[in-house]
Amino acid sequence: MESIVLKYENISKKYNGHTILDNINLSVMKGEAIVLVGENGCGKSTLIKILSGLTKPSGGTIRTSLNTKLGLIPDHFEKINLSIPKFMMHMQAMEGNGNKPEILQKYYHDFYLENMLDTPMKYLSKGTLQKVAVIQALISNKDVLFMDEPLSGQDTMSQCNFIEEMRRRKEDGMAIVMACHEANLIEELADRILQLKNGKLVDGTEYIYGHQKPRCIFLVQYKDERFNITDLIQDYTKAEEKITISKCGEMCKIEADKEYSKQLFQLFLTEDVHIIKYEEIMELC
Repeated sequence: MESIVLKYENISKKYNGHTILDNINLSVMKGEAIVLVGENGCGKSTLIKILSGLTKPSGGTIRTSLNTKLGLIPDHFEKINLSIPKFMMHMQAMEGNGNKPEILQKYYHDFYLENMLDTPMKYLSKGTLQKVAVIQALISNKDVLFMDEPLSGQDTMSQCNFIEEMRRRKEDGMAIVMACHEANLIEELADRILQLKNGKLVDGTEYIYGHQKPRCIFLVQYKDERFNITDLIQDYTKAEEKITISKCGEMCKIEADKEYSKQLFQLFLTEDVHIIKYEEIMELC
């Protein structure tokens, strides 16, 4: 029998006389991942804050299992005048886990932070700070982890490592409740998709699969190592906003919309670029 770790009954929230959340009922099961989707401004962040206990609802009841531990990865992380290791040392002390540098070193490696450990956090980018927020939530075991756009601003390989970490946590029984737009994260982790619409939770399957478009992924390598694929693409086009380029060892991973990918195919064929792998995925429009 499935184990309920959190139960929300008739949760409502009002701001200045406007109803943001309208009598929401939700049960969270051990080891499941619930994804909250919806248009920008529909109230997903407000709902995450209430579900995680960060904000009080205007009405309703929250029931939890005994000694349930909750964690939160917010959509915005404050810039402070501490380096990442010093911040994590304080967080480990607050969690009562003691100093475990081997765990932190693994996360620094997995999220590509090793070259930023001496930089005060106030100088780090939003994407880098989001990685710090993720690690901060992972350094202790939680029963339920709430996340608000956890992959916002993260590079492709960090996203892959994050998804693998979340899979392991689910297998160990941790429940996940997250608001996000990334179709790949939804595809890889979601057990339930719920749309927040007009203040109520409804099935979000149609919203996701009715608002997707194909996006293509190349894994390529120059046959002549003297040349750089990034330079090639940037010289070829000024449409950089249509593509994402990241290094994968000696290879290069490129993501682009389907229309632009046709042009890349022709470019790679004429420039003697070896296409190691090609696949199509779906992303939210």
